[in-house]
Amino acid sequence: MAGKLSARAQQRLATIEELTRRLDRVHSLVEQIATTKANPEPLIVPLRRALTQLKRQFLSTGFDHQSQLAGGMEIAAGRGSGQRTKARILREGVASLKFQLEMEERLVRIEAEKAAEQPKQ
Repeated sequence: MAGKLSARAQQRLATIEELTRRLDRVHSLVEQIATTKANPEPLIVPLRRALTQLKRQFLSTGFDHQSQLAGGMEIAAGRGSGQRTKARILREGVASLKFQLEMEERLVRIEAEKAAEQPKQ
């Protein structure tokens, strides 16, 4: 976008950027779990902790659906299933969250463009 963003749009984009950084940390842990040849259990505790923090931040910023998805991922990470199954579930959750954050960012930018195009009265 060529013009400046409103303060509200900038704040929303900063929030989305912070959530994306936290999600990248979760994604890193999920990939470590998925690719490890050894016992993945030592990685589960930091993953669950990161998912708890992500879930709370989603909830506090108004992303209720994403918060529920992060909570489901937290539960799935703690359950006793096979490593491949757990990795698949967690990878799909991360991909879904990333997609939703990208869509939210696009919506914020589109709304800011529309607001900038409207004549001031």
